[in-house]
Amino acid sequence: MRAIRKIIIAPTAFKGSLTPVEAAQAMEHGVRRVLPDAEVVVLPLADGGDGMLQCLAHAGVCTLRYHTASDALGRVRLAPYGISADGETGFVEMAQICGLAQLRPGERDPRVTTTLGVGEMISHLLAQGVRRLVIGLGGSATNDGGAGALSVLGWQLLDKHGQPIPSGNAGLLHLHRAIPASPADEGVDVVLAADVRNPLLGKRGATTVFAPQKGATPQMLPELERAMRRWAVAVHRATGRKISRTPGTGAAGGLAFGLLAHFSQAQLVSGAEFVMQSIGFHNALRDADLVLTGEGQVDATTLHGKLLMRVLQAANRQGVPVAVVCGSVQGESTMLKQHGVLACETLVSERISREEAMREATVLVEEKTAKLLRHL
Repeated sequence: MRAIRKIIIAPTAFKGSLTPVEAAQAMEHGVRRVLPDAEVVVLPLADGGDGMLQCLAHAGVCTLRYHTASDALGRVRLAPYGISADGETGFVEMAQICGLAQLRPGERDPRVTTTLGVGEMISHLLAQGVRRLVIGLGGSATNDGGAGALSVLGWQLLDKHGQPIPSGNAGLLHLHRAIPASPADEGVDVVLAADVRNPLLGKRGATTVFAPQKGATPQMLPELERAMRRWAVAVHRATGRKISRTPGTGAAGGLAFGLLAHFSQAQLVSGAEFVMQSIGFHNALRDADLVLTGEGQVDATTLHGKLLMRVLQAANRQGVPVAVVCGSVQGESTMLKQHGVLACETLVSERISREEAMREATVLVEEKTAKLLRHL
């Protein structure tokens, strides 16, 4: 290991314990204990879900502001959004508006949760005159195909009597006709940031794969899927565009599908890659001696496109060693070394339980970072 003069600190969230920024700050303190003279570049990371806005704001990509919006159960709350320095780009993180983490376990019911608040936030930004929208899709509590958001953006969702349908997935069972907003917001560039490639419907669709995480029982799934299929048919008839099979339309309970229906010019991109590019992660790697990254749990899914794996791939391409501090490693620890990880420290150990590790995460991340560096 060559002398460490420059370290990139780029963790993602330790879910349930630390945000990406909190994890990065704890790692920085650990680095300072061992290498006080090293150049430290702190670049916390997120994909399109929880923490995206915070990471972009930390890097100076946007400034955080707040606006009232409905949560997944329709309760009006103050939610953050981002705005670029020139006022041209607005940033929305749906997890901060209609996110699963905002609901208590007993409140989670994908039959009734709605994306109404996302539509309200988008409408607020459009009223400010933004020319570009970046919408992070991830961590949602919803399964309404974006119908709630579109109802705010001017779509009419009507039952057979010509009356507005109720919100939520259950309301879609009453849908007879969808009338698109006119005119649509065609002059705005729209980026939909997600790392989910699932389509809207079917065995790999939003309902089958993700609704159980949002409170759906096995008994609910057929009706949830039936409602979503009814929505897809109505949108196809209204727009002439059959997009339900497009990879990624199942993101955020189908919110990606709804937004693609409204913004025909929208682009679906990798949320992780969008954040990494936006905050200058790849440029920072060029003369780095070490990348320090981490997340709550490293397991087999980490190696299949999750954010930490993207960090490893980017660092490997530029020949920069990587070290990991994480909550725990599930499976063979050798899997990390096979992907270029120089060293790994976990918070959970024989002496420290998972519960204690989560409770004392800030202190432990700092200590484990210092320990890791001393042994390189």
